[in-house]
Amino acid sequence: MMRIWHYALLPYLSNLQFRGQLRELTAIMRSWRDNGTTNHILINKVMEYDKKHLTSYFLRYRAEYIKRYVKDIDKGIFYEFLLFADYKNGEDYIYSAAKNEIVSVKLVKDIFPEWHNKEYLRVCLSNLYEKHHFGIGKSRITDEEWARLCEGYKEITGEEYEI
Repeated sequence: MMRIWHYALLPYLSNLQFRGQLRELTAIMRSWRDNGTTNHILINKVMEYDKKHLTSYFLRYRAEYIKRYVKDIDKGIFYEFLLFADYKNGEDYIYSAAKNEIVSVKLVKDIFPEWHNKEYLRVCLSNLYEKHHFGIGKSRITDEEWARLCEGYKEITGEEYEI
């Protein structure tokens, strides 16, 4: 099932959920680019926003990926997102010839502001709780992973998560 987790949850997701998010983001971007649309009820809302919102989400994901795994994602995917959102060199990003890489990208300040709100955060936590409470095998969220998600919810909202 396709889903874009609330952007504030990225640092708290289990590794399985976190790694799966890259596949989702890439599939969404390619579907939107190649077909002019997305085709899944849980992610179609992404098309209500400028493409730079999805790319800014991806760049937040990328920053968390580097932090978690101390390596970068495939640079081809990174550049593919910049092309998809029509970023302009010098205007939206800065390319360093000395480093042979992009060193700075202008992000959208509030990513998906009407969508990625507290209600959506709670919907995401509810879905993750289902994976914790009823999940089986590799897809199950462990007690430790669930505790981390609840800590994250409290850090984000200042409140304890209640079902």
